[in-house]
This record gives sequence, C-alpha cells and structure tokens, in this order.
Amino acid sequence: MIGELVDALTGPYFMTYLSVIVPMGLFNLIGSLQNLESAAAAGDDYPTAPSLAANGIGTLVGALFGSTFPTTIYIGHPGWKALGARIGYSWLDGIFVTLLCMTGTLGWIAWAVPIEAGMAIVLWIGIVITAQAFQATPRAHAPAVVVGILPGVAAWGAMMIKAGVRASTEVSGTPPVFGEALGVALTRSDVYAAGAFSLEQGFILTAMVLAATVVAMIEGQFRRASAWLFAGAALSAVGLMHGWAWGVADTTMAVGFGVAGETAVAYAVGGVFCLLAPLVGRRDTSVGH
Repeated sequence: MIGELVDALTGPYFMTYLSVIVPMGLFNLIGSLQNLESAAAAGDDYPTAPSLAANGIGTLVGALFGSTFPTTIYIGHPGWKALGARIGYSWLDGIFVTLLCMTGTLGWIAWAVPIEAGMAIVLWIGIVITAQAFQATPRAHAPAVVVGILPGVAAWGAMMIKAGVRASTEVSGTPPVFGEALGVALTRSDVYAAGAFSLEQGFILTAMVLAATVVAMIEGQFRRASAWLFAGAALSAVGLMHGWAWGVADTTMAVGFGVAGETAVAYAVGGVFCLLAPLVGRRDTSVGH
C-alpha cells in the first residue's frame, strides 16, 4: 500500500495529473478554512493547524487503503450543533459507516430509505449555514453575502443545463453534443450558458474574491478591493477560476496560462478602477451603513 502511494507521487502520472491535483487540493483547503470560520462564528473556535493536519493525515491514511476521496472538515457546524451533535457524533458516524461497508447492508438501507429522505438533512444544513452567513456578518455587508452566494447558484445552474443535455441525448439515442455548437444553440435560446460554465469552475474561490471585494467597497477601502480584484485576475489567468473547456459529455476545468484571459483582464480593469476611485471622487461618510 505505502509503496503504491509512493509510486503514485513519484511516477510519471504525478505530473500528468498535477493540473487536477493542485486545484482540488486548493479547493479542499479553502473549504476547510471556511468551515472553521463557520464554526468560530457559531461560538466554537478550533485551532487551524491541527484541524488541517488531521485532514491531511486522514486523506493519506485513506489512500493507503485504496480510498480516492479526501477527508474534510464537516460543513454546516451550526446546523449539527443545533441538532445536538457533539464529539460523539463523529465517532458514531464512523462506526456506523464501517459496519455498513463490512456487512454489505448499505444496499438494503438504500432500498428501504429513499434518497429524498436523506437529502432532507442536507437541505436543513444548507438553510442553517445560509442564514448564518447573514446573521454572523454586519448588516451593511449583506450585499457581499448575496454576491458570494451567486457563483454557487451559477454552478448549480450549469450542472442542471448539462444534466438536461445529457438526458436529452440519452432519450434520443444520439451521441453527446457538447461543444461550441451547443454553446451557440443555447445562446440563441437566450441561455448564456458560457457565463455559468465559467462561474462553475473554481466557484469557491470566485465567491471568496467577489464577496471580499464588495465588503472592501462597502467600507470604502478601495485599495483592499483592488488587491482582491488583482488576486482574482491572477487566479483567472492560470485557470484556477473561470477556466473551462468543452469535454465529451461535460465541461471540465482547464488549468493553464491564458485559458480565462478575458476574465483575468476584466478583474484587472476592475482593480484599476478601484485604485482610481479615491482620486476621482469622495466617499460620503454622512450616509450610515
């Protein structure tokens, strides 16, 4: 097991898939940090370094046993806390899942319990953490929260568009039609899917950059806003944000310099405008937040 893991990290495929490994690792890191911030906002401040170290060690241990899924910090801390979950929840969860896997009873449970019933808890967690986003931030920053939610909504919309296209080709018995022609057809129908596909890739980073930019603008800190926009330009320039390409039956992340060049330029122009804003106007501080 350990030898195979070492071979995977040192073999020829490591560099081949590095463009996938780095973005996925980065998104996992950002997501874990956001979950820690969510827990802190709910009154439970966990140390960052040990939490992230447990994440990494858990992922490596899982890989030694053949797992292809990384471990991560639970999302929705306020929701689990409101339901009465404590440290024992994680232990019981792990024991229960292990028993399911070792006894082969997962199929029976999946048959007896419809997936819609299980999704109810996910919906509840989503409601709670969305509410927390508004409750734990200053009232004046509410527009930034809304802007931060939009990339995720766009990603969901992109998934629905692609699922609908795949379903239609399956029913008609035709090959997948993903490509430029599909984009043109959607645009003719006033569905500007290219924008949704762009927002889908790296939407966690996009949400963070846009929300932080709006907060800085609300506070009149235009230099800080420009710094965030320039960061968005850099991330877009290498494809970690907004970089996408047509696949056989999907759209995929495209990492590489210049793959989202137009978007990078747009972020950079926005950053320049933020630098110029204090020079061409004065903020009215008499208006309350």
